[in-house]
Amino acid sequence: MTAVSRLSLTEAASEVRSGRLSSRDLVEACLRRIEQWEPHIAALPFVMAEEAHAEAAACDAEAAAGSLRGPLHGVPIVVKDLIDVAGAPTEANSCVLAGNVATRDATVISRLRDAGAIILAKSNTHEFAYGALTPPTRNPWNTDRMPGGSSGGSGAAVAAGEAYGALGTDSAGSVREPSALCGLTGLKPTYGNVSCRGVIPLAWSLDTVGPMTRTIGDSRALIRVMVGPDASDPASVGAGLRPPSGRPVRKVALLREYMAPMHPEVGSMVGSILDRLSDAGIEVVEAEVADPAEVVATIFVILAAEASAYHRRRLDEYPERYGDDVLAYLDLGMRLQAVDYVDAQRIRAAYRDRLERILGDADLVVAPSHHVTAPLPEVEELVFEDGTVLPRDLTLIRPLSLCSLTGHPAASVPVGWSLDGLPIGMQIIGRPHTDLEVLDGCRMVQELAGWTPRHPHPPLPGAPSA
Repeated sequence: MTAVSRLSLTEAASEVRSGRLSSRDLVEACLRRIEQWEPHIAALPFVMAEEAHAEAAACDAEAAAGSLRGPLHGVPIVVKDLIDVAGAPTEANSCVLAGNVATRDATVISRLRDAGAIILAKSNTHEFAYGALTPPTRNPWNTDRMPGGSSGGSGAAVAAGEAYGALGTDSAGSVREPSALCGLTGLKPTYGNVSCRGVIPLAWSLDTVGPMTRTIGDSRALIRVMVGPDASDPASVGAGLRPPSGRPVRKVALLREYMAPMHPEVGSMVGSILDRLSDAGIEVVEAEVADPAEVVATIFVILAAEASAYHRRRLDEYPERYGDDVLAYLDLGMRLQAVDYVDAQRIRAAYRDRLERILGDADLVVAPSHHVTAPLPEVEELVFEDGTVLPRDLTLIRPLSLCSLTGHPAASVPVGWSLDGLPIGMQIIGRPHTDLEVLDGCRMVQELAGWTPRHPHPPLPGAPSA
């Protein structure tokens, strides 16, 4: 059972295609992991075991008859509880939506089903994706630590082997942050490449849906079936993936403004990666887009204004149903002026132009995924060796928010470990619609780092091995 759960998503799909494993084998392996891990990480508020067994039986019958639905035939995945799955709750971890049941699948769920995937569970999110903590979910690598947010349930579930892959949403780093803290590959696609129809919005002009997986190849397999235009989502009308150019990477740009402050072990790992890129004959040049604090302030104005506009009616009718932190953010958004939003959009356009100029001269852009390893959830301020003290949540999105603003594809990929066994990630950024080249860049960086693609799952708390 453990061996089955350790398969990557693409390996699991291959085993089903070959007939060496059944979809039922995969589902039961995941359900066993869920039974073992949920008391420790609380990643999955709603598990659809009965529905998954029925889907697995249908997939197995089709496979026995020589018919496969697609490249993900019979593989269980989990999806963030902002994304509609017909017949399942979509509650966004909020009392506001308690008892809300989706009547139809989101577009991205329909595409995954068409490819053969089985939706096994809904994964936890910070309330309405508006935060970095994702309570009560914990990080499988150390259950005293937070998994990141707001797609923390997706990150924790995949890291613990509860599913072969997951969907998260990313509006200011919410796929990449938990992927970095949980040791996964997490891709924020080019804005508009994946339809958001059927996904509860946080901020319309920022929201994306992306894959979170244990390997780069798994993210590639998921994004290929997720991407495509959708007439019901105007942002996705120009969606598409450019085929990789096949040219070797000769030059990367380092966003130097994100290199400090940094936890020493994270800084050492990032520095080592940069040295290895140079040793491999790849030119590393320094570049700068903007003051990170200004970037965070800009995205927060846009996000707060759009989130408060979406929640305005509910705020008027029953503000008491929101959590205190989200209510405070929504109240702040209601007090923003139109000129604040317009100015933020102007600054956003300038950042996009600057990043485009950098990518016009370099093949890829690199930056840290995070400045620290997974923090303790009760620690709200982060203290660095130079004495700098920064708020936890804004620091976690600090290196990630730029690409959410500009719409460029960006991925976090695991490259190493801290001494206390927590993952360290690196961020790769590319030109619009070059999502696959971004993943190729992730593979290059990971290989230079010497990362083992199929690292073991974290040990089950209280047991010698998982």
